[in-house]
Amino acid sequence: MLYGRKPRTKTPAQLLAELQALYDLGWRRSVFVVDDNFIGNKRNVKLLLHELAPWMAERGYPFSLSTEASVDLAQDQELLDLMIACNFTAVFLGIETPDTDSLSLTQKFQNTRNSLVEAVQTINRTGLRVMAGFIIGFDGEKSGAGDRIIDFVEATAIPQALFSMLQALPNTALSHRLAQEGRLLDSGTEANIHQTTLINFVPTRPVAEIANEYIRCFWDLYEPDRYLARVYRHFINMQPHPHKRKFKVPGIADLRALFVICWRQGLKRNTRGQFWRQLYDIIRTNPGVFEHYLTNCAHLEHFMDYREIVRDEIEQQLSQIAIAAPETPELVTLH
Repeated sequence: MLYGRKPRTKTPAQLLAELQALYDLGWRRSVFVVDDNFIGNKRNVKLLLHELAPWMAERGYPFSLSTEASVDLAQDQELLDLMIACNFTAVFLGIETPDTDSLSLTQKFQNTRNSLVEAVQTINRTGLRVMAGFIIGFDGEKSGAGDRIIDFVEATAIPQALFSMLQALPNTALSHRLAQEGRLLDSGTEANIHQTTLINFVPTRPVAEIANEYIRCFWDLYEPDRYLARVYRHFINMQPHPHKRKFKVPGIADLRALFVICWRQGLKRNTRGQFWRQLYDIIRTNPGVFEHYLTNCAHLEHFMDYREIVRDEIEQQLSQIAIAAPETPELVTLH
């Protein structure tokens, strides 16, 4: 609806030229391949990967690549192996919701054909760190959707689970339908997918209920002990990457980050026993993932701050709605 029905792809030569430009500029860190769906055209992406693999090998794997894809990536082992050969280290999966009815309503049928839990585990074991996106607030969604998302994330041990409340973006089928039904809100602000934005239409269950479940998702999943446990489970059985970059002497920023992690997670907080026990176990049983494991432990420091931002801003918006419509009992502030 937004970009047309014909997907566009770049040729392998175009993408390699762009990577070469980054290489010539001296960049040696992460590169995110921003496709709407990296495997939307499997034929073309395999042609690319077959050319990208030797290019990366000749230069000593200068980049750590990541991308976003649909969960049916798990059904193509050849494609997964090619991604590993090109030094892809992470993939973002648009899971949206573990509720099958909501997936069917949004025509995400690729998420209903096979077990979502098994798909995540297959991708993870191959050697790709899984990030996942979830949405709350679908039509017909039953109470407890937030808890079901929490249960799914814990079952799959996905370290970084990102959420947003459903937004009807302009000129989409959803926004057209909601406008016809008189449910699209004219709030004066442009629809977006920012994680501190309330839903922009009248949902089929109370907006405060949706918002409170949404906040709880962020809060519970980024409790330090739960998050560190997921990171450990995610990496302990992951296949280590076969490509080793040349050793680089850690800089001051790297050493400072390591100190912050060890101080906060290994000494200051009540995660101290868990942190050292899991770190020792990773080094002992799967040392090839040590660097990526520690990096993901560090991400906790961001999410602990961010969950407070989400809670405070969403609660503020709920309070404003309650003031505007005090007679509506379901619009209450979360405590």
